[in-house]
Amino acid sequence: MWFVYALVLLWPSLALAQETKAPKASSSAAAASAAGAIDEAKAELFVQKCASCHTVGEGVRVGPDLKDAHKRRDDAWLHLMIQFPSRKLDSDPDARAMVAEFKGVRMPDLGLTDEQVQAMVDLITICSEKSCDLKGKFVPVTEAKPADVALGLSLFLGKTPLENGGPACVSCHTIEGVGGLLQGGTLAKELTHAFAAIGDEGLDAALKNPTFAVMNKVYGDSPLNAAEAFALRAALYDANRGAVKQAGQRINVVLIAVIMALLSLAGLNAAWSRRQRRGIRATLVAKEQRS
Repeated sequence: MWFVYALVLLWPSLALAQETKAPKASSSAAAASAAGAIDEAKAELFVQKCASCHTVGEGVRVGPDLKDAHKRRDDAWLHLMIQFPSRKLDSDPDARAMVAEFKGVRMPDLGLTDEQVQAMVDLITICSEKSCDLKGKFVPVTEAKPADVALGLSLFLGKTPLENGGPACVSCHTIEGVGGLLQGGTLAKELTHAFAAIGDEGLDAALKNPTFAVMNKVYGDSPLNAAEAFALRAALYDANRGAVKQAGQRINVVLIAVIMALLSLAGLNAAWSRRQRRGIRATLVAKEQRS
């Protein structure tokens, strides 16, 4: 009886204790969930700085897939590689092996702060365990219209100037069948199949926030805007499918230079020969007059 009586008296207190504990458990779960969430800022940072070369769980792009990178490398290695890859690529055997594996492509220093590096490590850790939306504010190229392709070609060839003053792509790149007789520079890669190489999202990131060493310097202060990047993606998408062709045969710039040099030498030789003949004739005439 005493036990039943005590239980009746204590029951409200036990119920109240259970009610007060429940929110704490819920708060802890919410906190854990929040810790495992990728906020928009981290996703956009990845899109801006990393997505042109890397994915997390979606396969190899220009560089390795970063899924489980935090398991393959220790924390110090990963932090240094993200923040100052040049130091690792020059000194670390594993980093040099990756450069060889990915055809000599070197990751440039991206100017990330300590906080941004930690954010990327957190993102890799979380997105290795679950699927994350790392596309940012992205419009797929399949929504492009013929006018977008035309604008992209015009931007590529420099017929339409880039809004922020950057140089035209044709200064360093070529696309098969685009540009007429002289189709562009050979400083950088030929881009006919760039879309297939790095995909729609990777190409978008590479155009908006290039991490390739030369492009990063050239367009660092004069980035492409979203409309320009979309138009260029549309042109490269069509080029990859073989849909972009312009009249004219491709002529190698080096071959043209050699031909012009030979023509110049031929012209100089003809002029010199004529001068010699005139000089000899003048000498003979002078001798005849003296005699």
